[in-house]
Amino acid sequence: MRVSYSALENFKHCPLKYKFSQIDKIKEPKSKEAIFGSYIHKILKWFYQQDPNFPTLKMLLTYYKGHWPKKTEGFSWPNKREENFYFKEGQRMLQDFYQKNIPPQSSIVDLETHFEVVITEDPSRLDKTHILSGIIDRVDKLPDGTVEIIDYKTGKRMPSQKQVDNNIQLSLYAIGLRNRWPNLSLDNLSLSLYFLKFGEKIKTKRSKEDLEKAYNKTIDLIQQIRRSHFEPHPSPLCAWCGYRNICPVWRHLYEKHNENTIQGMDISRKVDEYFSLQERKEEIEGKLQEIKNIIDIYSKQKGLEQVFGNNGYFKRSIYKKVFYEPKEIKKMLEPLGKWEEVLEVNNKKLNRVMREIPPEIRSKIRGMQHIEEEHNYIATNNKPKEEIEEEMNGE
Repeated sequence: MRVSYSALENFKHCPLKYKFSQIDKIKEPKSKEAIFGSYIHKILKWFYQQDPNFPTLKMLLTYYKGHWPKKTEGFSWPNKREENFYFKEGQRMLQDFYQKNIPPQSSIVDLETHFEVVITEDPSRLDKTHILSGIIDRVDKLPDGTVEIIDYKTGKRMPSQKQVDNNIQLSLYAIGLRNRWPNLSLDNLSLSLYFLKFGEKIKTKRSKEDLEKAYNKTIDLIQQIRRSHFEPHPSPLCAWCGYRNICPVWRHLYEKHNENTIQGMDISRKVDEYFSLQERKEEIEGKLQEIKNIIDIYSKQKGLEQVFGNNGYFKRSIYKKVFYEPKEIKKMLEPLGKWEEVLEVNNKKLNRVMREIPPEIRSKIRGMQHIEEEHNYIATNNKPKEEIEEEMNGE
């Protein structure tokens, strides 16, 4: 199995997206965010390729403007206003970057370094050996001899230092670079994420234990892929996904009106009707609860167990929730051989423990899973269709 780190990230966020791209080989249409991010990376690569005769800021911005992607295969800007926004944002990022990094305080070792990491689940089996590949944006050598891995980010959010310290991508970059240069010591290796929107670089280090942990997590992820049924996993990241029009979570939003009926009924209207009735239901339930509270107060004041009307009556009842001390119960039932009969696996607790146990045990437990599928449609959102479409388009 040959896989990239970005593909593993896709699986973590949405198994179905991984299936579309890696198994079904469906090419994902590029989003404006992806086109913009790729272009900024391309500009910075060109800029550092001029080392040591770095272009002036004016030359950099002229090159940026002259190669701006107005239209590429499968992509064109939605409108001029949005194109201008991204163009100006790129200019701002590059100006800020130039002012903070030129003249350079380090030497360029390599740009867009390709690396590979061999991931082995079982050394005795070839089918359990995988190749993880990726590209490191930049590798520098600092004046003190430290080698620095730098990865550019053009996203709208900047993580905490703790998140960067636990970033698996950087750990795999470190493993990949040390595979190329085996004599590179971790003490002399620095890892950085450069957030261009904010003009901030967050640095981190890795220990041998950190790399082993990242390696084992990658094995665990590959094992999850092998067992996966590739269900969709809706999240805010859906807004940037190019597979929405074929994804079962969002596909209906893109269907034409004549595909939107069953037995002559418009499904979208039925959805709207449901939420309209839901609002009335909530209003009625509120009034019912108010009346029940009044009757409860009355029954308590009068010391009554039942309160009657012409069409029915209310009866007070006490619900008791029973608790036992597990350790004491175990002492009594275990000698009788009955303790196992009252135990059951708690999925929430088991998932928490799974994060703390060795990967080989975790894999065996996952192999024992029994999954029962039950399709249950639950109304979760009464936002208008237009508002959802605006959110998905990033407006």
